[in-house]
Amino acid sequence: MAESVVKERQRRQRIGLSPETLLSSIVLVLVVNLVQRSVGFGRAVLFCRWMDPEELGHWEMAYSFLLLAAPLAVLGLPGSFGRYLERYRQRGQLWLFLRRTTFWTFTLAGATIAVMAWRRADMAQLVFGGADRAGLMLGVLCCLATVILHHFLEAVFAGLRMFRVVSAMHFTQSMSFALVSLSLLAFWRDVTASVVLGYGIACLLSIVGVLTWAALRVDRSDDAGDPVAHSEFWPPLMRFAVWVWVTNLLTNVYGVIDRYMIIHFAGFDTDEALAQVGNYHTSNIVPVLLISFANLLVGAMTPHLSHDWEAGRRDAVSGRLNLILKLATMTMLAAGVVLLTVCPVLFRLAFGDKYDTGLAVLPWTMANCVWFSLLLVAQQYVWCAEKSHRATPPLVAGLVVNVILNLILLPPLGLLGAVIATAAATLLTLLGQLYVNHRTGMQLHRGTILAMFTPALLILGPVPAAIGALAILVLAIARGWLLTPHERQQITATALERLSRFTTRLGTSP
Repeated sequence: MAESVVKERQRRQRIGLSPETLLSSIVLVLVVNLVQRSVGFGRAVLFCRWMDPEELGHWEMAYSFLLLAAPLAVLGLPGSFGRYLERYRQRGQLWLFLRRTTFWTFTLAGATIAVMAWRRADMAQLVFGGADRAGLMLGVLCCLATVILHHFLEAVFAGLRMFRVVSAMHFTQSMSFALVSLSLLAFWRDVTASVVLGYGIACLLSIVGVLTWAALRVDRSDDAGDPVAHSEFWPPLMRFAVWVWVTNLLTNVYGVIDRYMIIHFAGFDTDEALAQVGNYHTSNIVPVLLISFANLLVGAMTPHLSHDWEAGRRDAVSGRLNLILKLATMTMLAAGVVLLTVCPVLFRLAFGDKYDTGLAVLPWTMANCVWFSLLLVAQQYVWCAEKSHRATPPLVAGLVVNVILNLILLPPLGLLGAVIATAAATLLTLLGQLYVNHRTGMQLHRGTILAMFTPALLILGPVPAAIGALAILVLAIARGWLLTPHERQQITATALERLSRFTTRLGTSP
């Protein structure tokens, strides 16, 4: 048995299908994400510069729909690959797993897209606020098919721990999207259809590339393991997939519900509503970088927290997560101050003063993105505790509050009301998740709770926020209002160790 495992590992290494180490995966993901985010930011800036607010609003709603519909159409089935694909591969049943999940994934996706295409006028009314956009809706549905296939292949290779392939797919898709969509906007038409077409082509190019690469390397031999009955195969898979699906669905709905509220409940006509969504899009271009930072932080810290949890060091998990939340808050608060300072220049030079409304609500969107980033970090405790369903109640409560506040604030305040509603609901969701963590066993520090309110300083503008951030930093270091004595000692020891290593390297360098 051991000899066969060694031979299989050698064969996979020879053809380029071997899994990677955790360190190499993290480094690769960080590098690729840095490049992608840089290109994505430049692409987003040019979208805002070249497109009218109404067309930009169309794209924002189309992208929000794709974000929601892709996992919804397939019941989140690819979301289970990371948990179960490796199990079936080790049993010699990889192809059985892929055959069954592929068939049902694309059966569900095909049926869902067919129904929505049949009712495309109703879907256009829901997504864009007008049935006259049925033609654009049909193009979005064609794009949805390529997005689902792209997500499916990403899930397969991520489940096989082949993150270099996943990173290559992300990189290809991101670069192609920038090249194709910007070319279509510049040389064809500066409308939403160009961006939707570019997004679909970019996904398709990534798909063709990875399928070609895999076809030259995959061994199509039959499964070595015993067949598995459907009654044994599907129940655990779907239980896991459904909970992941529910959590991701709620998170995605939470991220886009205010756009739909603006379209349907703000009292604007359709064109004005889409223009306000376009302004909202511009106000999020810079703050969303903080959410990207949080996603990278979550990816890097989860293995370490899981290791401590599996080793029985539950107190260490609580201590680490408390410290990470505090440091992340202070880091993102400082970054928010810097971004609020430079954004007026960006809006004036890059956007040509077309999106003054977006600039006006920027402090609120900045605070909201910080709170949402901290929510992603806080959710890691229930993931480590294998109680992922406990991330659902705070999201549901926040979603309900978001809708209620939007109904109250949207008519009198317009876009500002939507942003205030979302920021307040996000803070409530974050505090709710921390309460759930506490009920699950996390030892919450008083300083952690206090830190969660500090991003509200960003609402006041860059100068008051900077003064407040400096005052909080002094209190955190000198008075221990945020950091405990042990945390301050730990940070000091780590800083001195890093400084010692750096000076040693300088002393030994030629």
